[in-house]
Amino acid sequence: MSLKNDQELAAKLTDFDGDRYDVVVLASMYAKELKKKSEFKHKPTAAVIKEALDAILSKRITKEEILSLSTSNYAAEQKAAEEARLEAERKAKEPMKL
Repeated sequence: MSLKNDQELAAKLTDFDGDRYDVVVLASMYAKELKKKSEFKHKPTAAVIKEALDAILSKRITKEEILSLSTSNYAAEQKAAEEARLEAERKAKEPMKL
């Protein structure tokens, strides 16, 4: 983001009439989801958080959409972790092959 974009973001945040704490929490959650996308994977975290904050303040994404996205991705991550744990358990029970 350029200096002009930073100033625009600061103005949006100043003009925002909602709970700023909620916006920060949502931006953090959305930034985590953005980091999973290839175009954001190698960007600095600060830049991704700014992008997330701008998307929220510009109303390109809603609180409900962020919560839904975050919840579904968390559930998928937990399911994958459980499957990996069960697979590791199964392999640990197999007899050693020499």
